[in-house]
Amino acid sequence: MKSVLLFGASGLTGQHCLQLLLENSHYNRVVIAVRSYLDIEHEKLSQVIVNFDDINSNEDLFAVDEVFCCLGTTIKEAGSRTAFTNIDHNLVVNIAKLAKKHAVNKFLVISALGANPKSKSFYNQTKGKMETAIKTLNLNTTFVFRPSLLLGERKEFRLLEHFTAIACKVFSFVFIGPLKSVKPIEAFVLAKAMITVANKETASKSFQVIENQAIKDV
Repeated sequence: MKSVLLFGASGLTGQHCLQLLLENSHYNRVVIAVRSYLDIEHEKLSQVIVNFDDINSNEDLFAVDEVFCCLGTTIKEAGSRTAFTNIDHNLVVNIAKLAKKHAVNKFLVISALGANPKSKSFYNQTKGKMETAIKTLNLNTTFVFRPSLLLGERKEFRLLEHFTAIACKVFSFVFIGPLKSVKPIEAFVLAKAMITVANKETASKSFQVIENQAIKDV
């Protein structure tokens, strides 16, 4: 039986991770770090209000076996490149540092398809720098998931993603051959893959990147 700390439980992928973790018999304690309480109760679940601007003040939460980091936003939602970087890079890396400090067995984090610190895309560049920073921490075991566009019902409406999702379903036949690796993925599929990977036996001191197509094949 394991304990797990989940960040981003109210998000598109995080909400699926939360449900799957609560249903999974491998876990007897699920802790979620939230800004405000979610409308959900379960005997395994503990909700903790966290000051994300000072995550170090909540380091006692990291006395767990695994940490799932499903945090993520967009530059538009964050309001600026600086605000976006604070969430998708700085906060995520600080969470990883606390996971390292408390010798967490497994750290699982969502990045993005095309993540590269040298990318011309600011979004992918930020994700790439986040991955690089976490890799240098040398945690016990780290899994980085790089999904393409995530499909599912979001609480916030994203116009571009909405129309992209519709187009992808209509023209799904396009995603064959070389384009198969970039085909959008359902958030539930990503969450399910994260839970599956977390419960596989792995070698210690490993850093593994799981690309979009591999996520679907887990």
